[in-house]
Amino acid sequence: MASTGESPLYRDIFEVAPDPIVVHDADTGAVVNSNPAAAELLGFDRAELVGTHVGAFSPPGYTTEDANELIRAAVSSGSKTVEWAIRDADGDKRWVEVTLKRAEIDDRTRVVAFFHEITDRKDREQARLERNEQLTTLIDNLPVVVFTIDPDGVFTHSAGKGLESLGLEPGELEGVPVFEAYADYPHIVDAAETALNGDEVRVTQEVGELVFETWYRPLFDDGELSQVVGVSRDITDLKRREERVEALSDATNELLYSRSEEAVAETVTGIAQRVLDRPLAAMWSYDGSEDTLYPIGAAGPATDADGPAGLSPIGPGTDEHRIFHSGDPTVVEDYQELANPSATETQLRTLLCLPLDEHGMLCIGSTAIAPFDSDERFLLEILASTAAAALDRVERETKLKAKQAELERSNEALQQFAYIASHDLQEPLRMVSSYVDLLDSEYGDELDEEAAEYMAYAVDGANRMQEMVDALLRYSRVETQAREFEPTDPGAVVSETRDALRMRLDEVGATVSTGSFPAVRADPNQLGQVLQNLLENAIQYADEAGVEPRIDIDATEADGMVEFRVSDNGPGIPDGKAEDIFEIFKRGGAHDADGTGIGLAVCQRIVQRHDGRIWAESDETGATFRFTLPAAPEGETDE
Repeated sequence: MASTGESPLYRDIFEVAPDPIVVHDADTGAVVNSNPAAAELLGFDRAELVGTHVGAFSPPGYTTEDANELIRAAVSSGSKTVEWAIRDADGDKRWVEVTLKRAEIDDRTRVVAFFHEITDRKDREQARLERNEQLTTLIDNLPVVVFTIDPDGVFTHSAGKGLESLGLEPGELEGVPVFEAYADYPHIVDAAETALNGDEVRVTQEVGELVFETWYRPLFDDGELSQVVGVSRDITDLKRREERVEALSDATNELLYSRSEEAVAETVTGIAQRVLDRPLAAMWSYDGSEDTLYPIGAAGPATDADGPAGLSPIGPGTDEHRIFHSGDPTVVEDYQELANPSATETQLRTLLCLPLDEHGMLCIGSTAIAPFDSDERFLLEILASTAAAALDRVERETKLKAKQAELERSNEALQQFAYIASHDLQEPLRMVSSYVDLLDSEYGDELDEEAAEYMAYAVDGANRMQEMVDALLRYSRVETQAREFEPTDPGAVVSETRDALRMRLDEVGATVSTGSFPAVRADPNQLGQVLQNLLENAIQYADEAGVEPRIDIDATEADGMVEFRVSDNGPGIPDGKAEDIFEIFKRGGAHDADGTGIGLAVCQRIVQRHDGRIWAESDETGATFRFTLPAAPEGETDE
């Protein structure tokens, strides 16, 4: 500052300057002048401030000698800058930047201190430092690894709790090339190289027995790679849980193929061992008559080539028996402390008992005290629920098979009875018919009209009985003399049936109209029997009613089945009889036409053999018979 004397201009500038200014004696360091802004900032009266030294208003711990040393340095170098935290007149802390400059004033060397308040800037810096400290603390305690790699592939930063699982300290990787640190893990090196080439990478990586999910993000400065920032998260436990759930899901599908309690036990105990790291898994079946649980399967040290070994029945009065009847999953923290265990010689310690409804109990345990975590409990309870459902299914299937076997035996016996009975009746009927014919031929001329009538009744009765026996034979042979199902063209079967009935059709002047016929999978002979029975009925009852028979036959396919329709213009079916007509020896109302009442029963049995159904509808225009058969799979043709 040039010498200005005590000019009014100098004084005016000095007085009105908004920033505080203090003038010091260069030799003593004492204040020789200050402007109002400085007095206000420092909390002094201007007159009181003159003659004081810097130590009077400098920050705590900053002595007058320290201040004088700073002044001398400013005199020597011409300028010096320092930052101070001071208390203003109100006692508030304020930050100032003090710049000391040497100046010649009134021909004397002075040091002028210019104060510039930087409180806002220092507050921002402090807040930034605090945020950085918080962020550092957060990163250091997060269960992740945060790292940076420079363009040469060298780690420049590493932090995070996740380092502990790798046996590393924060910063330990810094200065080490990633290619060297993970030379034994090519997949990690490949991912780092991809990121160093500028591509973002998200990848799951294995390091020994650990599994990490890692994100590499390249950062650029003016188009050039500046560094790669990475975050790794230890997902070993998550991966293990996922693998357990997947293993449980896959393994429980095996239960779909278990056909006995023992097979379910073998599968369930095997699953328990694969899903959890527990040495023992065993299963008991409950015998209600004895109120006792008997071992039926085990995996681990409690099993040998002959099945469960060393496993005792669980009877009344034991702790496990009580747990089973409680119906609640129960953890036994230490089996050795049970008052009434069923296996007194076992070395078991921690045990989880899972009742399987009324079927039995599944137990999983170990020879050490090892509590079950919530994930293990959850998975095992799902397994127990699935096992109970499988045992329900096995029980139902066992009962169903027993019932099916009983029905098959009954059906076979009935078929044999029907065949033998009808076959054995043939000879007596032939004998009756033959002897009646002999009587007629030998003594017919000697019989009067009434005796001749009795003879006719006898012959007619024998013939009707013969027809019923023949019909009964056809009914019994639906299963015994059936052919394998095959792709069948119903149109061809309809044509063959119509040709077989040609004489009868011509005799009554009947017309048969046909539509389209989707292919079916059926026994062609039996399909012909159904169509022939329905056509013969339509012809017979229409002719009896005195009308020329008109019969329409067609079929449509829907939902894998083909529905056939056979409609006629006959007298129809009496009300309430539409279902009765399919019963054996039942006919729809009183008719003059001959019949055994077994034809529709045969049709129903044939259709049911094909897993179809048959029913009848009737109105004033006639009757319609409908039946369904399986459609031939696409691509199959009639051979």
